[in-house]
Amino acid sequence: MKVAPAHVRTEGFKISGRGRLSTTARQGTSAAILLRFRKEIIEAARRADNAIINVVANETWAELKILVPYRQYREGNGLGELQEQIEAENAGVIILPFSMRWMQSKRVIEEHFQSGKLPQGAALVVFKVPGKEAGKKLLSEMWVAGNKLRALPFIPNRADTLCGACSQRGHAEVRCQERAPTCAICAGPHRTDAHKCEVATCGKIGRVCPDAMMNCPNCGGGHPAQDARCKAKREAIGIARGDRPAAQPRSQPEERQGAPSSGTQDPARDAARELRSGGTPAPAAADRTEDTVESD
Repeated sequence: MKVAPAHVRTEGFKISGRGRLSTTARQGTSAAILLRFRKEIIEAARRADNAIINVVANETWAELKILVPYRQYREGNGLGELQEQIEAENAGVIILPFSMRWMQSKRVIEEHFQSGKLPQGAALVVFKVPGKEAGKKLLSEMWVAGNKLRALPFIPNRADTLCGACSQRGHAEVRCQERAPTCAICAGPHRTDAHKCEVATCGKIGRVCPDAMMNCPNCGGGHPAQDARCKAKREAIGIARGDRPAAQPRSQPEERQGAPSSGTQDPARDAARELRSGGTPAPAAADRTEDTVESD
């Protein structure tokens, strides 16, 4: 039996009304990678249900966020009504069942609302739609209750998220505040996708190769930041899963002049400000997608 690398794992299982069992690939793992271990997945699944005979890749879902008037959707099945409005007023859009949720805790939003501290009485809602094309359509134009709203890609900050710019964990590239890039392969002062092997007969760019002088920017080990051996990566995954407490934040250096400071303090507030400002949406390449594997 093949043993999958540590990062090739699934998260959470659901059974549909038709009896299909589905699971979500862990962030950083695609359904295509999971299906390389099809036999092992089937054998594991059959321990729970002996009737399972196959696994297939499901659709890809794009996750978006919108700012809505909280008062209008705070009661009862408010989010259910919001979902119906989005699907009715945006042709061809289908929202993944049970995916719509408030970006912040409902209790926190309600406390802010009752105390008058909810900016403009609006709160962020997150939901998923099938495929990047549907996501791009809503990013360009979205209607709810006769009003044109602005949607943005939702990219969560998790402890195990690896930034594509500075190669540190805990945030996505779109929220990176570092001015200088760092390579996740050699810890050099360049982006990972610009890493180039110095061996003349190799010359690979943006990829790990046997000739590469590897140096993890997070733990200092002789491996890339995404390597399963990385202690910093394992700790970050444990924190994201809730297996271990997050480390106490280190004392912050004096804030650089001109550097944004609010992004790490209240992501929901920053996202709301971004939506209200009417700025340019994040590029489609930043759309967060989620691969699932479904068994019959």
